[in-house]
Amino acid sequence: MPDTGSAPVIDAEAVSKLIGRASPGCAIAVSFGERRFEFAAGTYSDEDRRPVGVRTAYDIASITKLFTAALILRLHDSGAVDIEGRVRRYLPQFEESALTVTDLLTHHAGLESEPLSRLAARYPSADEMARRIRIRPEASPHFFYQNATFLYLGLIAEKIYGKPLSECMRDLIGELDLRDTRLGSDAGLDAPPTEIRDGVVWANRTHDESSYICGGLTGYAGIFSSARDLDKFARAWLEYRIASFATTKKAFSAHGRYPREEQGLGWFNTLPHFPVFPDWIFCHSGYTGPLVAVNPAKSRVYAVTMNRTYYGRQNQLYRELWARLLEGELREAMTMESFIARLKLNIDRYSEGGAAHGR
Repeated sequence: MPDTGSAPVIDAEAVSKLIGRASPGCAIAVSFGERRFEFAAGTYSDEDRRPVGVRTAYDIASITKLFTAALILRLHDSGAVDIEGRVRRYLPQFEESALTVTDLLTHHAGLESEPLSRLAARYPSADEMARRIRIRPEASPHFFYQNATFLYLGLIAEKIYGKPLSECMRDLIGELDLRDTRLGSDAGLDAPPTEIRDGVVWANRTHDESSYICGGLTGYAGIFSSARDLDKFARAWLEYRIASFATTKKAFSAHGRYPREEQGLGWFNTLPHFPVFPDWIFCHSGYTGPLVAVNPAKSRVYAVTMNRTYYGRQNQLYRELWARLLEGELREAMTMESFIARLKLNIDRYSEGGAAHGR
C-alpha cells in the first residue's frame, strides 16, 4: 500500500475567510488513501443565495482535458492508438507533420492559431476549427499550453471510438459512477454562474466561448463536475481504473526538456503561479477556478471547485484557495528546496576548500 501519511487537514477557517472575495462559494474534497475530508462554504452567487455543497456541479473548464486524456490513454491500452505514434495516422490535417499524440498530450505541439473564440465565431464546429489551425512540422522543444491540442485529441477520440465526443464522455462518466458530472451540452444544468457578461448572468452553459459555440463540449472544455466527483475521478487514475499500470506510470512521469516545463500526459507537473511547486504533484486547473491534484506516490487527492470568474476574470484570489488546499505539500516542497540549497552550499564550500588544499 502507498504511504498516505497523516490524515488530510484543510484550514477550513482560512478558506471560509476567502469566500465572497476569491469566489462566491467553493467546495473541497481531499482523500489520503481511504481517509476523506470534505468541506463546502458560500453560495452559488451573491444574488443566488443557495448554499453550495460538495456535490454542487461547477463548470470545471480545462479540467475537461483530463477526461479527454483518459479517453486517449484507454485507446492506447487497447492498441487502437499509439501515443508515441504520429498524429497523422489518425487525422489528415497532420499529414505533413511529425507531431506525436504525446506532443499533443504534453502541450509541445506549438500550433499556430488566432484565439479559438474568434475562430469559432466564424467556424462553429470542432471539425471546422481544426481545419484552420496551422500545424507545425515538428514538436516545439518548449511547453506551450493550448486548447487547440486537446481540440485534436477530442477529434481522435471521436474517430476511433466511432461516436460523438459527448457519447464517449458519458460512457466514461457512467463507468466511473460520477453521479454529479454533466456536460455543457446537457439540458437541465443547475450550476453556479461563472460570469456576468454585459450585464447578463452566464449560468448553466459552458463558460469557454469557443466550446459553447461548438455545442457546449470540446476536448478542452465543457464538463461540469463536483468536488466529490473530481476526487473520485482522480482516485480512479491512482487505482489504475483509467489506464493500465504501465500507461498510468507514463501519465505521472515528467515529459519535457526544461525545468518548470515538465508535463505529465494530460496532467501538469507544475503550476506557474507558485515559485516552489512539488515535483511529486500532478494537477490540472480550470479557468473558472477549479483545481484537481494528486500525489501518486502517497495516494493523495486534492480537489476544489469554485466560480472565481464571477468576480471578474482578473480576480486572482483563487490562488490563495489553491495554496490552502495544497498547503502541506507546498510546505514540504519549500522545506525540501531549502534543504537542497543548504546541501548545495555545503558541497560548494567543500569543493572550494578542497581546491584550496590541492585536492
